[in-house]
This record gives sequence, structure tokens and C-alpha cells, in this order.
Amino acid sequence: MRYLRFMLVPLVFVGVSCQDRTPVEPELLDQLSLKVARPDIANSQRTPLQDGIAHYTFDLTVGPNQFDVVRLHRVVKERGPGQPSRTVDPVVLFPGAVNSFEMIFLEPSVSSVPPWDQSVAVFLAQHDIDVWGIDYAWGLVPSETSDFGFMQGWGLQKDVEHADQALAAARSIRVSTGQGNGRLHVLGFSYGAAVAYGLAGAETLLPPGLRDVKGIIPVDYDVKFREQARRDQACADAAALQADIDAGIYHDALGTKLHVIGGLAATAPDDVSPFYPPLTNWQFALFVGAAGTWHYVAGYWAGAVPTGLRFTDPYLWVDLIQAVPPYWPLQARLDLRILQCDEVDLPLDEHLTDITAPILYVGAAGGGGPDHYTASLAASNDFEQVFVQLLTDGERAFDFGHADLFTATDAASLVWQPILDWLLAHRENRTYPTVTDG
Repeated sequence: MRYLRFMLVPLVFVGVSCQDRTPVEPELLDQLSLKVARPDIANSQRTPLQDGIAHYTFDLTVGPNQFDVVRLHRVVKERGPGQPSRTVDPVVLFPGAVNSFEMIFLEPSVSSVPPWDQSVAVFLAQHDIDVWGIDYAWGLVPSETSDFGFMQGWGLQKDVEHADQALAAARSIRVSTGQGNGRLHVLGFSYGAAVAYGLAGAETLLPPGLRDVKGIIPVDYDVKFREQARRDQACADAAALQADIDAGIYHDALGTKLHVIGGLAATAPDDVSPFYPPLTNWQFALFVGAAGTWHYVAGYWAGAVPTGLRFTDPYLWVDLIQAVPPYWPLQARLDLRILQCDEVDLPLDEHLTDITAPILYVGAAGGGGPDHYTASLAASNDFEQVFVQLLTDGERAFDFGHADLFTATDAASLVWQPILDWLLAHRENRTYPTVTDG
């Protein structure tokens, strides 16, 4: 396999004179070690879309093991094939779990249902944003994998470290294609919000000139809970997950189950579901998405039977659940519950309250994080919120859902335009409220 190596942008140390030779704290050295890592590009591809927009992928080798590969995506306007246009500002999109970049941020890549430009990635690129994103390394593990010993201990911190290397690669590629060396906004959807907070928190240990993260857009997820009852439930979930890991179970196969559910809905929609009779396969696929006060996609119901989806095309939903990664590490799920339980500190806990980067919180009334409690714990003095609620408070179980934020037919006007407005308000050549870096 041919490897192309690229050099990272030269490191710039800020506020350290030649005479100031005090020892560097070990924790800072750990962070600097990430910044000097140079991932290899193992494979790259360019796919032209339409109207001068192209989708690039770069497979980055981020470690020595077989599955230490992260896929970096770029969706950008071009002035010619392979020649990205000058853009207003960059943003990096972190998917949830179990999601991939394409199935949640570039849906026409995996489904023929929406028009080619109905995705947040293309929407932002059309408005001169340089759009980047990643597929986590676990998201590239093949479905035929049977030995998951390599996932032992694969937690949130590993994904944060991989994301850090992906951001460094994106900045380097931007320099090589004439986009400059500016820092990047990061948008984290669901699990990706924890990755975004983890990155921004770790960077509080670094001088400003070494930081990659410019602003944070956590989407519909809280890694900390305000209510004690929710923390207690997270503690119970953490104990159960730890028991599974102690028993030698290191992976969650939710994606493979969703593949089956979606496949049956697509090929035998009227047959009785083997998972939840008497619902049909089609009804059960909608049930998986729409059931509960917290739901992925809002539905219409006849009693306990879903009859359709309110905001997302149901055929798109069925395509998307067939396109999710098959596995993700159980340790990552455990780390989320430990964070939410809030009894044991993880690396993210140590620096969450030190984050001073601008924050835009995006939530949905029927989604996973209608509260912005986690964002309120940060030290940022530049906080804004977008909250999509289309029904009354008493109808939350039927309101705009978690995935609707990116899959709904009207998501462009309800969600993506406010995100674009925030990005433009915080663009590189605009002066916005400055915070004190510790």
C-alpha cells in the first residue's frame, strides 16, 4: 500500500521567552505529543458532486494497530477539479454512535431518497464553508470481524486523540490548498459532542498558538446531567456495562441489528417483524426511530403503532439505519455513562470547566439533550443556543427528534441556517468577544 506523508504546520509557541526555561508539566507534554504526531495518508479519493462541489476522503493511519485508521472527509467548493476554492471558515463534523459521516452529514451518499444537496455538509459548502468530518476508527471495522479483543480499553479518550490527529491533518491540508492556517470550529453530534468537549478541554492545557479548536457546536447531547435521577440511572448503566466488559465483552453490535431491521423493512415491509410482533417489519423500523419521549425521528402514531414520520422521509430513515457502522467499543459507552454518573473523574472532567471557546448549543425538543447543562459548565463567555420545538411542551414525545436535526426535510431552515449564521458571525476575519486564556 502506498503511503503519502505530509508535514504538519510548523508549531508556534505563544508567550514563552527564550529566558523562560521552567520545566514543562508532564500533562502538557502528553498534549504536545499529540500535536507533533504526523498521521500518514494511506488512501485518498475525490468524488465530484454537483455545482462545483466535491467530496474528498483521506484515510489517516493514526496508530500501529490494524484498525488505527480514521477517515477524514472534506466537502468543499472547487474552482477546478482538485482545486478547492477559497472559503469563509472551516468546520469539522464529528458523528454520533453508531453513525458515520456520510449517513448523518452527507445522506445522499448512502440513499437515493433525498436530492443531492439535501445534507448539512453540502448546505454549508454551498455557502463557502470548508466542511470536514471524520469516521471514527471503530466505524471502519468490517462487519465480518469476529475477534474484538482489540476493542478492550477503547474508550472516549482514544477517539479524542484520533480526532486531534484528524484536525491536525485537516489544518495541514488546508494550508497546502491555499486556505490558510486558521483554527477550526468543531461540531459534535450526540457522542460526537463528548469528543468535541474532550478536544477543547484538553487544549486548555496548551498555549493558544497550539490549539486547533476555535469554537464548539455540541448537538443534542449532554455529557453531564443536571438531575440527580438521571445521574443515578447513568451510574446503574455504568455498572451493567462494566460487568459486561469484565465478562470479556468489548463491543456493541447495535449497528448489525439495525442493518437487519432496515433490510427487512426494505425487502419485506409487510411481513410480521421477528423482533416485535405483531408489528410489520416496516412498522418496527419506524418504531425503532420514533418510540419514546427521547427519539431519533418524530413519528405519527395510531395507539402504539407508528404510521409514519413527521419530519424525516421514512424511506430515508430505513436507508440510513442500513448504513450505520456495525460495531462500536463498549468502553466508549461506559465512559459516557461514567461522565454522566459524575462519581469518577475522566480526562474530560478535569478541564470541562476551563473551556473558553465560543459555544453554540443545538438541541431538539424530542431529542437526546434538550438541556444545555454541559455547555453551562464551561467558562465560555460567548454562548448561544438553537432549540427546535415545533409542538407544545406536552407533545415532546412527537416533536422534532435527535436525528431530525440532520435528516428532516426542513432541517436546512430550522437547523443548518442558524449554524451557518453562527459560523459566519465567528469567521476568521471577524472580531468576536475574546476570552482570557489560562
